Amino acid sequence: MFAKYGHMSEKPVISVAIDTNVLVPSLYSRTPIARFILSGKLTFIWNPFIHNEASKIINRLADRYYKKAGVQSEEIIKLLELITDLGIEVPDMPDDWPSISSDRNDDPFLWAALTGGAEYIISDDESHMLKLKEFCGIPIGTPGDFFEWVKIAHPIPKPRW
Repeated sequence: MFAKYGHMSEKPVISVAIDTNVLVPSLYSRTPIARFILSGKLTFIWNPFIHNEASKIINRLADRYYKKAGVQSEEIIKLLELITDLGIEVPDMPDDWPSISSDRNDDPFLWAALTGGAEYIISDDESHMLKLKEFCGIPIGTPGDFFEWVKIAHPIPKPRW
């Protein structure tokens, strides 16, 4: 079912910053992104702004996701706490940090990626984040783009028989 996303085997851990427009649905739907974080193959880089925004969105969409997936928001908040415990916390972006995105609320994700050493920024924000394409050498793309990038940046060696 998730074959289009590729397969991440025992490769090195990849550090990623994840926009909440990908993170929250990932937690509710248990997508490959969430599963790879929980399995230790991806390290989620986050800061308090990202955590707070994700929590607000989880609570705001609780009824919709309960009807759609039968999942309580409390379960997803616990899952968010788990992935942040497994991840790398960086400080919040300073107020005087220059604006990079045309949406100032995207800049804390860019800050987290830069200060946390992310290899990739995953977003579905076509209006702002994806238009950047990269930030300080860190590629920005959709979940599908990310898994295509992984195949190139972290290829799985073919077994020698």
